[in-house]
Amino acid sequence: MFKLFKEAFKTANDSIILAFPLVLFMWLLSFYFAFSNTVVNVAAEMILAFVTVLFMTGAFLSGWFYMVKQAVEVAGQVFVLDEDRAKATMNLYKVIPYGIGKYFLSFIAMMLIFLIIVSLAGTGVYAVGVKTIGSVFTPEQITGALSSTQDMKAFIDSLTVDQLIKLNLWNALIMGTTTLLSFAFMLWIPEIVYCTANPLMALFKAIKKVFTGFKKSVVLFIYLSVLNLIMSFLSTFAVQHALLYLFIMVLYFYFVIYVVVLVFSYYKHEYCGAEANNDSKA
Repeated sequence: MFKLFKEAFKTANDSIILAFPLVLFMWLLSFYFAFSNTVVNVAAEMILAFVTVLFMTGAFLSGWFYMVKQAVEVAGQVFVLDEDRAKATMNLYKVIPYGIGKYFLSFIAMMLIFLIIVSLAGTGVYAVGVKTIGSVFTPEQITGALSSTQDMKAFIDSLTVDQLIKLNLWNALIMGTTTLLSFAFMLWIPEIVYCTANPLMALFKAIKKVFTGFKKSVVLFIYLSVLNLIMSFLSTFAVQHALLYLFIMVLYFYFVIYVVVLVFSYYKHEYCGAEANNDSKA
């Protein structure tokens, strides 16, 4: 496992070209959100904006994740000349249209399934929390606290010990549910791209693989969680310093590429044998 973690750094360095589509998509998405805020006013326009974002994201994810798969393949090949490797890496852009054509509907359906699962999980967490923990504060208190930073600080300072205990229990319940879902979904996207285009079947197969190789899955998940914690810690300090913020943003995109490459490399290493071939033919 640790050898795989190390090799993923080299693959991420060799495949840094993956950052350009990611940055471009994030820029386009932020531009569209800014545009939507000025023109979207009624329910029909909100639905249209949601569908537009859904299709934009589906097109990007289908093309980019297929590009990631090909980047992992290129990283595993042996090239006589560095020029040949550089040429193969630059040609990764050419696979994006093929990935969109093959996986666009899969990722649209995957995002809708994901939203349904998260909504159901959120509803379940709220029901369990209200029944076992109880309410911490009223909606009116939350609305008042969100008015300003000073109001939020005053609201937090006014909480009683009992309220703080309940708040911590709510946080533990939400974090526990989020962690479990993240762990279960960890191999969902590689499963779609490598083996099973049907996103619902891919989810079941990915969850099965996560729990079948439980020890390795836990090691990978803990490693990714620690990296994410470090990035979150660095981001809290970067907001107040412009140059540090720029550096953290660059580091963040590299972090995303490394995480995705690592998960794809792990999936290929562990599951792309006879079973993967059988799934592809099914």
